[in-house]
Amino acid sequence: MNTSAHMQPQNGYQGNKVIDLQYPQAGQTRPRIVFDGGNRFIKWLDEANKLRCIPSCVKELTEYQWKRLKYDPQSVFIEIDGRRFVIGKLAQELGGEPTFQKSKCELAEILVLVAIKPNPSFNNYVRVERLAIALPNSLNDDDVAAVRRIANHPLTREFVRNGHEITYTVCHVEPIDETYPAFLYAQKQGFYQFPTAKNAVWDIGGGTSIARIYTPNGTLIHDAEVILPGTKQLAQQIASELKEVYNLDYSPGLPEIMDAIERRDYLYGIDSLDFWEIYDRSTSSWVEAARSEIRSKWTSHMPQLGHVLVIGGSAELARPICEATGDRFFIPEQPQFFNLIAMAHMD
Repeated sequence: MNTSAHMQPQNGYQGNKVIDLQYPQAGQTRPRIVFDGGNRFIKWLDEANKLRCIPSCVKELTEYQWKRLKYDPQSVFIEIDGRRFVIGKLAQELGGEPTFQKSKCELAEILVLVAIKPNPSFNNYVRVERLAIALPNSLNDDDVAAVRRIANHPLTREFVRNGHEITYTVCHVEPIDETYPAFLYAQKQGFYQFPTAKNAVWDIGGGTSIARIYTPNGTLIHDAEVILPGTKQLAQQIASELKEVYNLDYSPGLPEIMDAIERRDYLYGIDSLDFWEIYDRSTSSWVEAARSEIRSKWTSHMPQLGHVLVIGGSAELARPICEATGDRFFIPEQPQFFNLIAMAHMD
């Protein structure tokens, strides 16, 4: 199965490869910015069309705290309307609020500023014709209204990004369902062996896990939509057991647990508390619950269903299902970035 076409390896935070897009990023106008302010990681393509990724965490600071900040390559410093924010790894380390504990759509006005930057060799003004932004459900009026507030044309807005003053205009915000670009890209690149059949995408993220079936022409089958808790719920269960097993006098942090799962060392904190057995048991229950819910919702569609593309930062949790189905469910290379790259290839 062709599961690696056009996907470039990334180092987890910054891609070194240039993404081949269908529009130039020249002059003071950026025709299209693609942005995925996920619950675990913020991902975007920068002004040089390189993939960027930082932890999805925000910390608002006082002026006094701000003066003591040190540069961090996995963080972005934002000053706007008299307020000061650090976004990324440093925000995590300073006890900031992870995006999965709030609404990422409500935070989008701040988060998206990490991606708004003029092209090289130009001044501090940038006009963004279209800002494509991923969200769980483009039919949720509140979420759509929240992200559309980013558009400000014909007005301009000023902010400071990593010490550089920027004036910007966003002409149009394009809300996109998180699984839809992945379906189109997988279909176009030949990932699905049965392109004339129904095929599906399962996006397993930190806040939510969404599985959707599409017809060959890209129509979402609404009654087959499955929305489950993301890995935040799994981390909460692990945190509860970890506290009890090690008799801790504090509640383990969910971001640190999720980071350890991503590293696959399953060690928590400076004392390297091993939670592999808790993780293994909890994950088995999580996967079985997800499998049961999907099977229940998809029963009538299974005879006509081709393949299920599994993406998202926690896609590896579905590996047992992929193996059990003989790769009818399959995970592409770099599943965390699949949807973003797919968004960049949309017309």
